[in-house]
Amino acid sequence: MKAFTVMWRTIKALYEDLLLWVWLSVLWWVGVFLILPAGPVTAGIHNAANRVANYRRVESGFFWDGAKSTIGKSWLLLGINLLLIAGVSVNIRFYGASTASWAQIISIVWVWILIIVLMAGQYFFPLLWQQDEMSIKMVLRNAFILALRHPLYTFLMFLFQVLLLVVSFVTVLPIFLLTPAAVVLAMNFSLVGLLQELDLAPEPPPGA
Repeated sequence: MKAFTVMWRTIKALYEDLLLWVWLSVLWWVGVFLILPAGPVTAGIHNAANRVANYRRVESGFFWDGAKSTIGKSWLLLGINLLLIAGVSVNIRFYGASTASWAQIISIVWVWILIIVLMAGQYFFPLLWQQDEMSIKMVLRNAFILALRHPLYTFLMFLFQVLLLVVSFVTVLPIFLLTPAAVVLAMNFSLVGLLQELDLAPEPPPGA
C-alpha cells in the first residue's frame, strides 16, 4: 500500500540527515517556546521538509528562508488550524456533556468533523510550499479536498504521525530532538506521495 511506502521514505529521510533534523527540531522548539516565532519556525521546518519530500537539496538555510519569507501567512495558517481544532473541540465537549440522546448524536458528528479537520490539517503547511501560489484559501480548499477524496490514505498517514508522537513520549528524549522533524517529514512525504499517485508531482528517483 502506498501509505506504508511513504512511511518508509519518511524514516529513511530522517535517518539520512539525522543531525540536520535534530538541529531544525531544536530550532522549532525554541521558536514555539518563545511563542511569537511559532508560525514562522513551523513554516521554516516545513520548507526544509518539503524540499526533501520532493528529493531536492536541503540545508539549514532553507529553514531560515522559509521562516523569514512567510511571517504573516505562517501565523495566519497556524491560527486557522488551531482555531478549527479548538472550535470543534468546544462543540464536542458542549454536546457531550448533555445527557440528551440528540445531543450525544450531535457530539459524535462533531467528533467525526474533528477527525476530518486533523486529517486535512496535516496538509496545510506542506501545501503552502508545494503550491505554485502561496494562497491560504487554496491551501485550505485543497487540503480538505485531498483528505475527503482519499480518506484511507490520509487517515493512515495521520495515524503514523500519532504513532511517532506516542513513541517519542515513551522514549522521552527524542520528543525534544526529533519529534518535530519526524512529524513534519511525515506530513510532507504524505502530501507528495499522494500527489505522485495523482500525477501531480514527479516520481521519486530510482532507489529512493
